[in-house]
Amino acid sequence: MKNSENNKKKLIVLTGTTCTGKSLTALNLHDLIPSEIISADSMLVYRYFNIGTAKPTKKTLSKTKHHLVDIVDPDDEFDAWKFMELSRAVIDESNLNNFIVVGGTQLYIKSLIEGLTFDISKNVDVRRSILSDLESYGTVYMYSKLKEVDPEGAAMISSNDKQRIVRYLEINSITGQRVSQVFKMKSNQKIQNVDYIKVGLSIDRESVNTMINKRVDQMITDGLVEEVVELKRRYNTNIRPFNSIGYKEISLYLNSEMSLEQAVELIKIRTRQFAKRQRTWLRKDKEVKWFNQVEDLINFCTNYAFS
Repeated sequence: MKNSENNKKKLIVLTGTTCTGKSLTALNLHDLIPSEIISADSMLVYRYFNIGTAKPTKKTLSKTKHHLVDIVDPDDEFDAWKFMELSRAVIDESNLNNFIVVGGTQLYIKSLIEGLTFDISKNVDVRRSILSDLESYGTVYMYSKLKEVDPEGAAMISSNDKQRIVRYLEINSITGQRVSQVFKMKSNQKIQNVDYIKVGLSIDRESVNTMINKRVDQMITDGLVEEVVELKRRYNTNIRPFNSIGYKEISLYLNSEMSLEQAVELIKIRTRQFAKRQRTWLRKDKEVKWFNQVEDLINFCTNYAFS
């Protein structure tokens, strides 16, 4: 924990892999601490993509305000830079002193606390060339190309994430640097007058995998297929949210490219792979304090908030 000063606002960063109860823990903390919740999830920013993103229910959102949920349309662009700007604005403009930052998008959390080194503007010509290669050679080839020029950056993202693959290759082409180097650069935009702690629940891999399987099955029961049918009717499937886990596989099923059973199993496999990537990132973050029991985590956070 970092030393807190009375004039500083406080962030409780609740992180961890997918399916470890972060959202419920955040709500429990919110009930105990006068605070605001800031979502740090790259998919929850999009409207209408609800079931497959495990978005809090409308009832929950109406009862407890979650900042940066449902703020952009699915065909709008949103990135870590925008998240940094909006999340810091929430903190600056609030009259409260405590904020619960909950989510598994580590780059968003990093951007909020440490800032991003610089805003690399998109280059139309470079992007057009990369998109042309993507169209010609496919996602697998472009991801392998990214792994060649920036293996660490490639490890940070899904091999199916077309938008980030294109963006990371674009940054490499524009700057001549690996994205992972850019993120490591000393930033002069670290958040000011804010103290923070990072906490998470330590749950073994087997238990997480079991919870992943249950969540995916529940998503199907809750109507994920029907949600994707409606979204496909309204939006082009080449937009970023459709490339996310759950929506991509159900789209393949609806296109008769696989059975529903195969799609469900593929969602489970890719979610487990995603959790593995999250664990790899989190192991490198020595600031996170891990707890085996949610009660201990909550007690630690409430003591911090009221200290």
